[in-house]
Amino acid sequence: MKNYFLYSNKTMRKLLLFLGFILLWNAGFATHQRAGEITYEHQSGLTYKFTIITYTYTPSPADRPEIEVFWGDNSSSTIQRLSKISVAPDISKNTYVATHTFSSSGIFSVTFEDPNRNAGIINIPNSVNIPFFIETIVVINPFLGYNNSVQLLNPPLDNGCVGVTYYHNVGAYDPDGDSLSYKLVDCRGMDGLPIPGYRLPQASQYITIDEITGDLIWETPIIQGEYNVAILISEYRRGQFIGSIVRDLQITISACNNRPPQILCNDTCVVSGNLILLDITVKDTISTQVTLTATGAPFMTATSPAIPVNVSGKPTLETNFIWQTVCEHIKKSPYQIVLKATDNGPQVNLTAFKTVNIKVIAPAPQNLTSFPILNSIILRWDNYCCLNATEIHIYRKTDSSHFEPDFCETGIPYSERFQLLAKTNASNTEYVDNGSVTPLTHGREYCYRIIAVFSDGAESIVSNETCAAIVTDAPMISKVDVMQTSESNGEIAVAWIPPPEIDTTIFPGPNFEYKIFRSPNDKNNFKYVASTFSLRDTSFIDKSLNTKEIQYFYQIEFWGENKSGDRVHIENSDPASSIFLKIEETDKKLKLSWNEDVPWKNIDYIIYRSDENSQQFDSINTTEYNFYDDIEVYNGINYCYYVKSVGQYTIPDTVMPLYNRSQKRCGVPVDNIPPNMPDTTYITTDCENVTFWWVFPDSVSYLDAYQYYIYYQPNYQTPFSCIDSFLFSNVDSCWPSSCPCYYIIQNLPSAIGCYAMIIKDEAGNCTEMTPKHCIDIDQCRTYSLPNVFTPDGDGINDTWVPFDGTNINVKKIDLEVHDRWGKRVFKTENPDINWDGKDEKTGRDLPEGTYYYGCDVYLFSLEGIKKRFLSGIVMILRGGGSNQNY
Repeated sequence: MKNYFLYSNKTMRKLLLFLGFILLWNAGFATHQRAGEITYEHQSGLTYKFTIITYTYTPSPADRPEIEVFWGDNSSSTIQRLSKISVAPDISKNTYVATHTFSSSGIFSVTFEDPNRNAGIINIPNSVNIPFFIETIVVINPFLGYNNSVQLLNPPLDNGCVGVTYYHNVGAYDPDGDSLSYKLVDCRGMDGLPIPGYRLPQASQYITIDEITGDLIWETPIIQGEYNVAILISEYRRGQFIGSIVRDLQITISACNNRPPQILCNDTCVVSGNLILLDITVKDTISTQVTLTATGAPFMTATSPAIPVNVSGKPTLETNFIWQTVCEHIKKSPYQIVLKATDNGPQVNLTAFKTVNIKVIAPAPQNLTSFPILNSIILRWDNYCCLNATEIHIYRKTDSSHFEPDFCETGIPYSERFQLLAKTNASNTEYVDNGSVTPLTHGREYCYRIIAVFSDGAESIVSNETCAAIVTDAPMISKVDVMQTSESNGEIAVAWIPPPEIDTTIFPGPNFEYKIFRSPNDKNNFKYVASTFSLRDTSFIDKSLNTKEIQYFYQIEFWGENKSGDRVHIENSDPASSIFLKIEETDKKLKLSWNEDVPWKNIDYIIYRSDENSQQFDSINTTEYNFYDDIEVYNGINYCYYVKSVGQYTIPDTVMPLYNRSQKRCGVPVDNIPPNMPDTTYITTDCENVTFWWVFPDSVSYLDAYQYYIYYQPNYQTPFSCIDSFLFSNVDSCWPSSCPCYYIIQNLPSAIGCYAMIIKDEAGNCTEMTPKHCIDIDQCRTYSLPNVFTPDGDGINDTWVPFDGTNINVKKIDLEVHDRWGKRVFKTENPDINWDGKDEKTGRDLPEGTYYYGCDVYLFSLEGIKKRFLSGIVMILRGGGSNQNY
């Protein structure tokens, strides 16, 4: 949390200072602060050195030999000016330096405020009376390390022309190599508050800043004059905010015929240790001379900095950026140099900026080799050339990748499917892969690559690839083939390859034995099944199994005799399982999936199918994946399948290909998928009936809709309930996707409410409820009453009733009618009223005349029942009176 403090004492001091300068302002001496920023360097512990730089109007008597800076920890210091240098006619650069020790870690807002901005700033109203305020955020976080702020290498005063694109770059250099981002923010005034009426300078198109490079582009200035903008430069370390500064920049726009120079230079990438010789060209068709300078981290590095660029000459100007890179220059993010070209007029000297990205990458580790020893693979490589690397990362995959990195590509892309196996110190040159991270299996080829990694996460170019396989005195299973599918009489054929290498000096033979072990469903419960007693007797049929429901795993133990004739266990094979097939039944589709755990590599799977009309299995497709969707099926028909794998060991002199089958499994496609959800586009109403409209997403979806259900919610507090259902055949005008379907909902207690739909197919599958559409009282005519009726028995307007269509969504009313003496003559709760002009007590006709009514109307609405009050007059006319309601 930021350690911001109340400005009570601080604000009081500012107000006194502000009042002290009122007389100077009135005397015309208030042209003072133009631009500036606060930077800092870490000294030790919690102590930092701060540099405050301001640019001021030199002739102004409002000079600042000392300033007050607030540290953000409820303290402040008065700082004496270190230097005052003239940098342009009537412009001085003021430098103030001080150290400050914070009491603890935290986030601190270091600020400086001056009551005097210069007068006449176009985009700051009344700028002469607006204080100048700059802020820097210091983050002290022991987990991120101490921080130094960015240093801004280009001054904050610049010139431009009306109608000419303006460019600027602050030339930020971060000595810690942190990531930077840039943002335009509002200039601020007293106490750091927004300046009333401040706006970015007017542009014919836009003014913006590149958040990565910091290039400020103003396309284009419209009015000449002085403008101020503020740029926030934020630092991030390992993705976390580590500090920021705000630069207040002043730009003077003039009416001139000049155009800025054009800088031509390309981004580049280099392997550390190589020389960068980068061509730079500056063109200018108007000016007679240009000056080119450059700033950026390559010029500031302690080891082997770049040769400074500062050349002048007649355009076209050509020069070079020269930098001998070394290992210390390796960095995850690119270096940036800011090229600045300034011309010599006419009228105004204009400047162009160009940001050039330079990536310095680490060389690849050299001479990676691999070789097997027993059940491990040994990796070795040369000492890595860059001593500032922190780790070597080791990657492994089965089989060769043939990957070659592109230009400037570091690390190993995910698409190559290498697995990070281990990390080791960069000073190491050997690693033993013993299968403890991920198992090694006999007969498979394993390929390795390594990269060097640096403290900021930078990765080197990947090494060469090396491959090796474990070939020992272990048998290698080559077949786990389901021959018979049954719950009790299933059969599996198991076969294996004899050990490729047997040390006959230790195990002379010939009395060898293979012990066969089996485990159901996993590799955790192996039990002895049988043995064979000849080195070439390498097959076995396992019977009486439940191959229909259980996947079986097998392992072979290899036994022999030593020179003393003792029976000894020599080695185990890697486990291998049968292929186990599963089927998911769905609408007009059977979704097959299978799994196996085998030490060889399966390349393809052949899908076999039979249906209830034929017991003959035929291959229908081949895939390299462990799943397959069969869509050439019909609901209600039984289909049976098995899968045959085609695999191989990758070491030479082994049997290939290896064929193995899954158990047989059957399935029946079934409609268990609801219809496609329609787009319920809208509803319409005449406030008595409601028409529901919808459109299906394609031209066939409507055929799967069998029955529709309309759900109704009278208000937001009441849950939905089904009020109507109808078959597809009753839908009005329902066509494919080009035209909407609609249905008219009738006999509603009120049209007010929300409506939604659920659709069911013939198999009973239902969609989710569609999004609701609602009708509220403002979409219907308001309840209203005529002001005259004629109860004379002629059958026309004999009763007082509401205007047509206004009483539909009314729950009830409380109506009272009074004569002119206040006597109640009629009362009803019926929204239709139907008053015949008779007195409610006597039943006699009331005399002609004017009567007065008050009426509470209880209306249906989405918020519930709402009450509205109506009042007015109604006239009774008889015998020759009007027959029309008004």
